[in-house]
Amino acid sequence: MSAITQGRQDLARWRASVPDNFYTCDANLRRVLPLYDPGVAGYQAELAAFGHAVATVIDPAATLNDRPHNHPRLDAWDGIGQRTERIEFHPSYHDAGRPAYEAGLLALSAEPGHAVQQSALFYLLTQAGEMGHACPIVCTLGLIRALQAKGDAALLTAYLPPLLSRDYDAKQVASQFLTEVQGGSDVGLNAVEARPAEEQAGAWLLAGEKWFCSVANADQMLVTARPLGAAGGTRGLGVFLVPRRLPDGRLNSFHIRRLKTKFGTRTMASGEIDFADALAYPIGALDEGFKIVVELVLNTSRWTNALGSAGLLRRAYVEAWTFAQQRQAFGSAIGRYPLVQEALAEMKSDLYALLASTLRLSVLVNRLDLGVASAEERAVHRLLVNINKYATSVQASLGIRRAQEIMGGNGAIEDFSVVPRLYRDALVFESWEGSHNVLCLQAARDMQRYGLHQHLFTYLGALLDGVARPELSEAQDAILGRMEAVQQRLDRLLSSSPEFLQTHVRRLVDQLASLVQAACLLAEADWELGQGLDTDKPAALAFFINRCLRPGYDPLEDARYLERVARLAGSL
Repeated sequence: MSAITQGRQDLARWRASVPDNFYTCDANLRRVLPLYDPGVAGYQAELAAFGHAVATVIDPAATLNDRPHNHPRLDAWDGIGQRTERIEFHPSYHDAGRPAYEAGLLALSAEPGHAVQQSALFYLLTQAGEMGHACPIVCTLGLIRALQAKGDAALLTAYLPPLLSRDYDAKQVASQFLTEVQGGSDVGLNAVEARPAEEQAGAWLLAGEKWFCSVANADQMLVTARPLGAAGGTRGLGVFLVPRRLPDGRLNSFHIRRLKTKFGTRTMASGEIDFADALAYPIGALDEGFKIVVELVLNTSRWTNALGSAGLLRRAYVEAWTFAQQRQAFGSAIGRYPLVQEALAEMKSDLYALLASTLRLSVLVNRLDLGVASAEERAVHRLLVNINKYATSVQASLGIRRAQEIMGGNGAIEDFSVVPRLYRDALVFESWEGSHNVLCLQAARDMQRYGLHQHLFTYLGALLDGVARPELSEAQDAILGRMEAVQQRLDRLLSSSPEFLQTHVRRLVDQLASLVQAACLLAEADWELGQGLDTDKPAALAFFINRCLRPGYDPLEDARYLERVARLAGSL
């Protein structure tokens, strides 16, 4: 057998070794889900079925859909010159999306209490990348929550049922259009105007343009606009539901100027949209529009964005780990080499950490939805949803780069593996629902005004106090010591000048996010050991603490470093 033939056979074995079920191959997910939702046994079979569908149906369709000639295109006019504002999708787009809706990712929102189940489904879904549907699902979830909390009876009756449908051909999807060219993250500069519709009581007409409109094909659009005579800034913004089609079936008065050519998430249509007296219905009171957007829409997107980052990183790990077991170099599979093992260990420990903090956030979302969250839990959610979105999106991008490194030049080839697409999508995930600076500054303002960090430290302290396993005491002490140091640094920062705070806030948020993730990892490790499970979580915990929480830690002086790396890199 020639060396060339052997090399191709190695690659063929690699492709054959990639799991055909992203749920059953994920030992960590299966271990921890009962901690966050004791009722997981009731839907475990559904997760297994969906994990298989993602690997065998959704992912191949997403790969086909991402070929450049299959991307969405704007078909704005029909054959007789009438505007349609239609987005044309390749058939593979619908093949990729159908199983996600049929799995009930959105239908589960009909009743509260399913946030952890939805989290698991979305985490599995995004192991195929954004795949054109993850963003529409998130936007639809945000509008569902806004309508359920603030919609009047007429809106709920007319517009909520199709958002909850499992029937792919009957369902409707939503979007959220906030960004304008002059403002970007400065939503207070929104200039789209709203005025009452004279011929329909309770309805409004919107006029103006939105600059970045993801899900340009949406059936229902959540749009911020300023009623005539309203105050400036975010205080004067209302939030409106703009249906794509009017009750009589005619197209509403909007025009898609063009579709964006994006670096990632290419199979999801993003565009620029002009509203020309489009009929709209207010969601909630006009003077609470921005509050509704932040608390019910953006916070939903930031929570699910973190789940998506976890899904991207998990898939990158699967690709890199299986590749490393089969790829031969210098007489051995590269997965046996310490530098490759170290890269895999870094990826796995970060994945465990960001999934731990995000599932902990999912529990808080669940408790909020059920109306049983304490004041402290509400405060923790408000802070954690921002810092967690920021931290997890960065970790995912860096981890996927490690996967590309393991795969060498092959890691840059679009049709060799999914990794380049994961990386492109991850960079877009970093920008969605608040840039890094915006999220860090929002966290700082909330800590200054409301002392949210004090509630977070109390919450983390309770997690740490609940740890019972003696073999975790060293990690417990390390986290407690770091928590005291971070608290002191935060107090100093929050009492400093605005310039000093803005200069250093990201450093402190990085430290706070690592602290949160370490505490969540510790709680998981304690629970898993208490259940008698075979787990590498203690090794991941120690590895993460050393990398992220111990100032001056030197792996050269750690006698157990190689052992810990090999333990983490030894399994999928």
